[in-house]
Amino acid sequence: MYGLTSEGYRLAAELVNRAQVTIIDETLQMAMDLDSTFLRKNPNLGNLMSEEPLLSFKPVEQVLGEAQVVFFTPRLRRPLDEALVEAGSKLRDLSGYLSKGVTFVNDLPTGPGGNSESIMLLEKQTGLKVAESFTYAYMPLRPRDSRPVVVSAETMKERSALEALGFAVTSQNFLSAELEYAALILERSIGFVTEIELARQARESKVSLQKESNVYLDEFAKYLYDLRTIQASDETGESISYLAGATLKSLGNYARYIVDETREVLKERNLKASRTKISLLWSLDRYEMRGERLQMAESIQQRLRDYVTDVEIVPGLNIKAGPQALDPLKYNVVIVCSKEDHESLRQARKFHSDTEMTLLHATPSLKTE
Repeated sequence: MYGLTSEGYRLAAELVNRAQVTIIDETLQMAMDLDSTFLRKNPNLGNLMSEEPLLSFKPVEQVLGEAQVVFFTPRLRRPLDEALVEAGSKLRDLSGYLSKGVTFVNDLPTGPGGNSESIMLLEKQTGLKVAESFTYAYMPLRPRDSRPVVVSAETMKERSALEALGFAVTSQNFLSAELEYAALILERSIGFVTEIELARQARESKVSLQKESNVYLDEFAKYLYDLRTIQASDETGESISYLAGATLKSLGNYARYIVDETREVLKERNLKASRTKISLLWSLDRYEMRGERLQMAESIQQRLRDYVTDVEIVPGLNIKAGPQALDPLKYNVVIVCSKEDHESLRQARKFHSDTEMTLLHATPSLKTE
């Protein structure tokens, strides 16, 4: 697994009984072997790394030189407009270690035509030829998920290493797989932005919608990178690229809607900045492949600090752990960003019965209570 990410770690857990598995921290350029016992004791990568365990590391050169299959699961953390460049840079870094006979598996989603560009890069950097001297496969993973949406490959052999690992090819070629994945992303994301924009219009017109969506920001934000790849693709077509771009713009504007609605809460309740704390209740995975959720949380936090100094991103587990997550001496505005975090807050109400607070649900309607 080239990339110390939650998706790569979960994929490793599924493969550990079929093969020897090693995961590589591409930032530190060090690798560690994983076995079933270790993974049972440490099922969550975020918890494992927060404990700062003493682990046995191996050189990347040795691991990749011996690897028969390399899964590309990089951790991307540059801003959205630079994320595609970052992905290409990490692929270029990896290419220096690939050798003849290897199976390379791209688990990072691309727009239509994206795999052709990746293959060209790998062939140029390695001197190898796809389907002749190495196998290239495309298995895009959804955020925080280890199950590929589609599987496509150009293989050297009739029976590929992917099949031995339990992955059956489901798409006839890379373009077909890319279009299938793009269709899935657009269908989900356009549905989200339709709800967001209708709810915004209803709020501005001071009318209510008969049916309110309970989909939270956590769901909205997870496909921003994928939409960017579709928008940037030359093979997508003008109309599809326009749809992806308009969807990205709407989702990006949603962060502004949250800030504007929070400011309205402050006005309506005549809250003084020095006597107010805003908590963005969001259980973020700092090791997932895409960085958009983290970046959106930080963007909202920075914008809110124009109005209130005390703005904190709080994981749901912290709110359940005890009263220290909220400030009993201040008025608390809690922005709930996922269903799981809402449930955590519901369970933690007993800790905060004496705390003054307003909840703002980061759903399309931005309901307050």
